Amino acid sequence: MMKKTLFGTAITAGVVFGAPQAADASISDHGQLDRGDVNSSVAELQDKLKEEGYFSGNTGSTFGPETESAVKDFQADNGISSSAGSYFGVAGPETQGALEGSSSESSNDSGEVQGESTSESSNSGGESMTMEATAYTAECAGCSGITATGKNLNNDRDANVIAVDPDVIPLGSTVEVEGMGTYKAEDTGGAINGDRIDVHVPNTSEANSFGRQDVEVTVVD
Repeated sequence: MMKKTLFGTAITAGVVFGAPQAADASISDHGQLDRGDVNSSVAELQDKLKEEGYFSGNTGSTFGPETESAVKDFQADNGISSSAGSYFGVAGPETQGALEGSSSESSNDSGEVQGESTSESSNSGGESMTMEATAYTAECAGCSGITATGKNLNNDRDANVIAVDPDVIPLGSTVEVEGMGTYKAEDTGGAINGDRIDVHVPNTSEANSFGRQDVEVTVVD
């Protein structure tokens, strides 16, 4: 099957990037995007340029001066064209193909496996995830103050301990909670399942003030 451009026009097999001043000079008008064009392909071009860090405006269907400037910057950085080239700022098949290739490489460089859950990634250590956090205290109604690992929080009300789902964060792990500090995963809870943690605080007043928050959690070890 032929590889398609970003915009539905087939790239001919064997295309060789020309010298900077001549790039895109031999292409036909078919599949070419230029300043003043208004169509859905322009929005796709802008999206790809934004992914690569060349376009910062709002995407739309109009190829205006900001889009043209972004195309020029991309072409110059990738040796496709230059200010001396007749097609500088025109998104022809060569420019489109280079953008498509850059986007594919960026996604492959992430090292992430599609379908892999955030929780599974966290078990490898050093990876961050967004979790819902609540707070509890050793003096809460029905609480013994003894954690799942046997730590007595009644004797250490300032202990940096969190309750976790052991299937997500193993007990005994050292965990960094962004903006709050480092904690040990030493407890569990009936409602602490999946991407949730319960942060130990000294007293009920602080627990009530904490409420529910979304926090970035990193398993350090």
